[in-house]
Amino acid sequence: MNTGLGDAMNLAWKLAAVIGGCAKGDLLDTYEPERIAFARKLVATTDRAFQAASSEGRVAEVVRTKIVPRIVPRILRTKLGRRVFFRALSQTGIEYRTSSWSGKSIGTVRAGDRLPWVAPAQPGEPDNFTPLRSLDWQGHVYGTASSDLRSRCDERRLPLHVFPFDVRAKAADLHGDAVYLVRPDGYLGGVFGADGALTDLAEYLDLHGIRTRST
Repeated sequence: MNTGLGDAMNLAWKLAAVIGGCAKGDLLDTYEPERIAFARKLVATTDRAFQAASSEGRVAEVVRTKIVPRIVPRILRTKLGRRVFFRALSQTGIEYRTSSWSGKSIGTVRAGDRLPWVAPAQPGEPDNFTPLRSLDWQGHVYGTASSDLRSRCDERRLPLHVFPFDVRAKAADLHGDAVYLVRPDGYLGGVFGADGALTDLAEYLDLHGIRTRST
């Protein structure tokens, strides 16, 4: 189900952008390259799991009835085990770094990665995922956004959201004062250093013919 939802989201926003004149047509060419690798991995993994579960013989029976029921619960009680299980089930580890629409990057979090979640400063306050509800292109800065950057984003009608560069942002491996250009699906089109952000951002938007729905 999660794979199907991911496929649908990936294709839907791209179709809407191209049909609405908000992006160049080659955006549609990125659908298969971005999604096919995980689809193949999932099918292969599912096949192996089914074969293991349906295999006959004493060894296979012992693995199913004795070993797996004892080992898996112990693994899931560990922090690392829960993290690995969550990433696999939620598919938050999928990345599109080799996509033709993944631009420049700095830092650990790269273009093509899913935007990391940053916890709000206080429970109940909006987090950095709240603006993603718009399902449109937007910029994120964790730290300080210059007045020139704010003006450039205003000119482009590109929403710019500025968050503190604090321990929570650092824990998410985000780079202070960098500009994270977020796609409608929550993945990063580019990560631009503060010094060259104005040029890099403009070049990316122009190269791909990106317009927000408010433009």
